[in-house]
Amino acid sequence: MFDITEIKKIFEAPLPGVDAQNIMSPTFRQGGLKDDSFTEPRASGVLILLYPLKNEWYIPFIQRPVYEGVHSGQISFPGGKAEDGDKSLLHTALRETHEEIGISPTEVNIFGQLTPLYIPKSNFNVYPYAGWLESTPNFIPDPLEVAEVIEVPLKELLKPSCIKNFSYQAGDLIITAPYYDAGGKKIWGATAMILSEMIEIIKKL
Repeated sequence: MFDITEIKKIFEAPLPGVDAQNIMSPTFRQGGLKDDSFTEPRASGVLILLYPLKNEWYIPFIQRPVYEGVHSGQISFPGGKAEDGDKSLLHTALRETHEEIGISPTEVNIFGQLTPLYIPKSNFNVYPYAGWLESTPNFIPDPLEVAEVIEVPLKELLKPSCIKNFSYQAGDLIITAPYYDAGGKKIWGATAMILSEMIEIIKKL
């Protein structure tokens, strides 16, 4: 396991940014996918959370339930849209993480904020934050928002062989998208793009 304080130092320097996100970007992501009826983008906060398990670092992802919506069944970081009572988008990310998987905000130590990412299909600006826990958590998933908590060893995500590609159809477009193969689970889209920047940060250690 690496020294967690070394990551904190990296967050004090310029981040890898959009170039790192684009490593995992689907083709034609910005072309033809945005609904012209959208107005001002909505804001959301998500949390990349490292925690120790079996003497290594893990990251939890959540699989959304199947529902009528653009992110039905997808794998994502815990998080969600900002609400009027939130003091900041970090507050949003911590509140949503607590609601979705039962992690108290007081237990989370924050490294810092990663590069925001716009999601065309749902018209969200996503503000990612990264943090860590000092001990292995006991996840309490909300069954209305979380179909499954997926615990992934960080070392697996760092392997080049973890990145694969698939294709899907969106209207008249055939889109190719890279994804992280997490034990058969497909992490792609905005989640993969945000994760890619975090992985580039960790590679600096």
